[in-house]
Amino acid sequence: MAALPFLLALAAQAAPLPPAEVAPPPPPAPCVTAGGLLPGSGLCRADALVLLPKPQPGGWSPPEGCDTAAQEAQLTGGRWLLYAAQRCGERIARLSVTPQQGGALVLRYAETARNAGLVGRKTLTIVDGRPAQEHLAVYSLVMAGLPRLRADRCALRPAPGPGYPYDAFVFDLPPAEARLTAALDQPCGPYGRSARTDNYWRLLDGIGIFTVFGDDQPEYDPASLAVYKPAN
Repeated sequence: MAALPFLLALAAQAAPLPPAEVAPPPPPAPCVTAGGLLPGSGLCRADALVLLPKPQPGGWSPPEGCDTAAQEAQLTGGRWLLYAAQRCGERIARLSVTPQQGGALVLRYAETARNAGLVGRKTLTIVDGRPAQEHLAVYSLVMAGLPRLRADRCALRPAPGPGYPYDAFVFDLPPAEARLTAALDQPCGPYGRSARTDNYWRLLDGIGIFTVFGDDQPEYDPASLAVYKPAN
């Protein structure tokens, strides 16, 4: 009987140990193979690019050595503005949103892919309205401060010719007067038609978007804008 504890201990040493539990591998980071995640909208960048309008022939394109990646900017009501931004190496242009007096949102360059001089530059103004009534939100902004005589004659009109996106509008005088004042810059105020073709409005899914980018090549495709709201 005295040998029994010794035999039991010996048997315990000889018994095979239970296999160690192997922790499952961590799940892959979302969108690793699809360009990364847009954290606000929850879209993979590759999926967001699919939602954007197709590039227009002869329209914006990134410079040689760069390509595009989807970016987002937060709107109101849980919506996001998606756009195709310029990407050069590891750097991607990004726009940030700040409120403006009168209820409009201003989008400025927060980061750039190549031209650091654009950081802080204003490029878009957005007004929020109802679908199919975006023009009313535009009028509430563009009419503010206009003399009564001009306010009565200025209106949103289809963009007058080549150089604009196909769905662009300008806030302008009637066509006959506009032709006579073609060289006059912004006859209908700061959001009105300019002598340049980089100054125009688009009406898109409940918002009005005013675009102006000056002499610098923009670091995003102005025609690529799309409004997205997550299903939840």
